[in-house]
Amino acid sequence: MKKFFSENKTDFIKILISVLLTVVASVLQSFSLNLASIIVFILSYAVVAHEVIIEAVKDLIKEKSASEEMLMTVASLGAMIIGEYFEGCMVMLLYCVGELFEHAAEDSSRRSLERLSSIRPDKARIKDGEIIDASLVRIGDIIEVFPGERIPLDGDVLSGVGSVDTSVITGESVPVEVRCGSEVLAGCLNLNTAICIKVKRGLKQSAAQRIIDLSEKAMEKKTVSERFIKKFAKIYTPIVIALAFIIAIVPPMFDGFNFTPWVYKALSMLAISCPCAFVISVPLTYFCGIGYASKKGILIKGSCTIDALTKVKAIAFDKTGTLTKSELHVTRIDAEPGYDKMNILKYVCIAERKSTHPMAMAVIKEAQKFNVDNEVGENYVETIGKGVECDSKYGHIKAGKRAFVGAVCDTPNNILISLDGKFIGSIGIGDELKSNSKIAFDKLRKLGVEKKIILSGDKKSKVDAVARTLLADIAYSELKPEDKLDALEDVMKGKAGNVAYCGDGINDIPTLARADVGIAMGAVGSDSAVESSDVVIMDDDIEKVPLSIRIAKRTKTVVWENIILSMAIKVVMLILCGLGLVSMLWAVVSDVGVLILAILNSLRAGR
Repeated sequence: MKKFFSENKTDFIKILISVLLTVVASVLQSFSLNLASIIVFILSYAVVAHEVIIEAVKDLIKEKSASEEMLMTVASLGAMIIGEYFEGCMVMLLYCVGELFEHAAEDSSRRSLERLSSIRPDKARIKDGEIIDASLVRIGDIIEVFPGERIPLDGDVLSGVGSVDTSVITGESVPVEVRCGSEVLAGCLNLNTAICIKVKRGLKQSAAQRIIDLSEKAMEKKTVSERFIKKFAKIYTPIVIALAFIIAIVPPMFDGFNFTPWVYKALSMLAISCPCAFVISVPLTYFCGIGYASKKGILIKGSCTIDALTKVKAIAFDKTGTLTKSELHVTRIDAEPGYDKMNILKYVCIAERKSTHPMAMAVIKEAQKFNVDNEVGENYVETIGKGVECDSKYGHIKAGKRAFVGAVCDTPNNILISLDGKFIGSIGIGDELKSNSKIAFDKLRKLGVEKKIILSGDKKSKVDAVARTLLADIAYSELKPEDKLDALEDVMKGKAGNVAYCGDGINDIPTLARADVGIAMGAVGSDSAVESSDVVIMDDDIEKVPLSIRIAKRTKTVVWENIILSMAIKVVMLILCGLGLVSMLWAVVSDVGVLILAILNSLRAGR
């Protein structure tokens, strides 16, 4: 926040000066010091309006079209011409404040890309122990990575056997066992033993760098929805100005070239047409909608995002940490004939008691739920990458991979167990589905979201199981970050509306950036994922995804109510004024009345 203020110091000062001058002018006006108040109002207006007016003129000359800035200029100047100085200043002030925060959001997204470098260490340890800049390491060099360190460059393991957390790159929930010949990628976390790696790709071609490059390209490629007020300006502003010009020029030619009354009528029409009611109420409605969402733990980054959310017809979800709890747990226990499942759990727990492997911790946690005896084996031996074994009063226990245990079976489970050389059962380990993920999918269907898709780096069997439970339309598995991006692009090619993507990890950043709406699960998500997204679910509640769409749709409904209300009154007053049935004063009074009604209606978006 401090950096935000410092980077936009000049704009903040201008807005603050204009606010103070507007307050002073209003006070002077209340004491009937009209001339002084008018001068101060004009000064206040000039402070914030001069750059907008210059930009409007530039767009008119270069683009040959009436821009958003031109609409603000016409709206505010129209109010100033008829003596509504306070209203004119407020229109321009609100517009400038909105622009300031819009730019701040863009700057935040750009800075998030710089933070991505945290997944790619800048230094590498050469085999002799010297630490050098990772960019100086060449293909074929040997580097060492100690436990708890991130791998700086892609390569193949030369020596060492251990576990690597690849979730940041691939999204796979269970740590991967690596040994001589295994490929490891930059950005992955080495968990338990030192490994030597022969570098096969330089820093600029590494997996981590590819994520950064993909994110940058995706942000450039992503089409940002044009704000409604900008689209409206392109149609409304030229029509109003053209009609005013026609009234000022054409009728006098048939009235003895008496321009004065017709020019006054043209200015009156311009003033009446000033869209102050929705110029103020539309951003206020968006503000109220965004404020209401924030109370519910949903951060929506601007009005463009609200517009985009209302058009979402397909949502793709990451699995690990988004639809699941991102914690390993026991998913199933299978026992061979003659053995009880609780006995299988107890034997594995005895064998895994001293292990620090994440899967071992999941088994111990499951055993605690059922109050399994806290027994410890003897002669404990852990063969890294294969399994553990120990002696117990029940016999010699082995727990681990199929070859280590000596089992001949087709179980898909992660941990197999043998007792005195006989295979007796197995335990499946996975990440648990969030209890309300299915509820969220049901709510999305009711909101008109036609496709629910899962894009995951996890194994096919696990992804398919989640897809079946949630009734997802499509499920992709074993995807690398670039594969996720390609899969999303395929979905977006045939889209009938907007496509959203919901994820939480660094490997989701390119996809979050590319989607029409990126939704980050903020509590456990990386800072870069949060900043690359358009919506942040602060407490990781998956039900907040459909809630964000519902809030956006309600907000947009109120916006249209305000536009229709204000435009209807404008048309009626223009007709009555043209027929001479109402004076200019009554037209202005009606405009203020509509403004108040629109503002009161806008507050509904915040309830």
